[in-house]
Amino acid sequence: MSSIETISGRPISRLRIPGGFTKTAFSYLKDWFVRRRTRLELLELSDAALEDLGLTREAALAEAMRPIWDTESRRKGRY
Repeated sequence: MSSIETISGRPISRLRIPGGFTKTAFSYLKDWFVRRRTRLELLELSDAALEDLGLTREAALAEAMRPIWDTESRRKGRY
């Protein structure tokens, strides 16, 4: 045996993950971390800054506590 083989007998070197999958996965991860960071930054804003945005402290807290995968488009049924 000159190469390591998978259970199906195919050499590992022939197994490929499509580039689109990797790009999409990293895109989702990046979006999640950005969303989390910006939601947490809401908690650091002063009451006056929140008022300028039209938010209450309670609304900012509720937004910050949402899971990173929870987006407005998900709640409306669009993924």
